[in-house]
Amino acid sequence: MPLPRFTRLPTAEQRRILDVAQRAFAADGIEAASYNQIIAAAGISKSSAYNYFDGRDDLLRAVLDGVAARLTEALGPWTKVATPAEFWQQIKAAEFRLRAHIDTRPEDLALIDPAFLLGAQSTFVAWIRDLVDNGAEIGLVTVECDRDLLVQATAAVIRAGDAWAAAALREGRDLDPDQPWNLIRNLWGVPPRP
Repeated sequence: MPLPRFTRLPTAEQRRILDVAQRAFAADGIEAASYNQIIAAAGISKSSAYNYFDGRDDLLRAVLDGVAARLTEALGPWTKVATPAEFWQQIKAAEFRLRAHIDTRPEDLALIDPAFLLGAQSTFVAWIRDLVDNGAEIGLVTVECDRDLLVQATAAVIRAGDAWAAAALREGRDLDPDQPWNLIRNLWGVPPRP
């Protein structure tokens, strides 16, 4: 979490620093990006940087929290539905919103997986839990499995699908967006389509 001195900076200055950091983490990877190079590119001194953040990991957390907040907002809440058709329609709508967000903020694409893993896991897992619970209520989730394990497995497949789709988008490849959901249908024991 940024230190109080950072939060007292004008919003535009905060955004500028975080944008520079996000570009570096996205381009170099979250493990390889250099804190010294990021603060130099942001035009701030080392002493100022350490007044704003408790180091590189704190800056990374701030960047990922911002990405996760934007992605969570684009995803929207899971709203309970009553039929399988409505369920899959709501999933398609959430995918459309996320894709539209990525089209307007492509820099979030490179950090989508670590943002959900490190930045807002509780929000993402809560969304998946609501999704799984609703799927079970309407008879889509039929596998007998511990609910928490099923939520974690579903989240893992969604994250893997996001990484797969992100790589395809970066490479300009066409993809079948139903592929991850086909895996999830199998995981859940979804009855075959009529």
